[in-house]
Amino acid sequence: MKAKLLLMTFVLLSLIISECVIGAPKVPQNVDWQAFSENLAKAIKSDNKGLQQSAMCMIIRYAENLSIPRDAIFEVVRVFRSDGDTNVRLLALVTLHRAEDPWAMDYLKRHRLFEKENRIKKLCCCAVRTYYAKRDSLKADKTEQILAQKTHEVLESYSAQAAGMLNLDEYGF
Repeated sequence: MKAKLLLMTFVLLSLIISECVIGAPKVPQNVDWQAFSENLAKAIKSDNKGLQQSAMCMIIRYAENLSIPRDAIFEVVRVFRSDGDTNVRLLALVTLHRAEDPWAMDYLKRHRLFEKENRIKKLCCCAVRTYYAKRDSLKADKTEQILAQKTHEVLESYSAQAAGMLNLDEYGF
């Protein structure tokens, strides 16, 4: 029974992601992303559930290009916390994950300890782990670049000192 429920959850998430992300047409180039973000924030704050859910799908689809204001993130968290439909809660969870808001990820990290529904709890854990792994890998890349640059500087300095000590000019180098 548990395996079947987990499989159903995986299928549902796969369908949501394929519909919202993979099946999406190419991102238009001539879009005012700031205005689009503001309009999505207004849609999220509306009382119309269908409009809210459509806005969440659009955030999932175009998350890389959007800057979602924190008050809209709060509204998505409210939907995640209080909606009675598990599928809508999963949509809100995926929306929070794709928005990559630090406050939302911290909320999900804390919330998963109190979540009663097992599949949402597991997906919360996956979303949080993915976010922090991505964030840490970006930090690691920056650290590696700095380390490589400093290593290069040290090697150049050392080779200049070594050349000066050997008096390579005497030997025609």
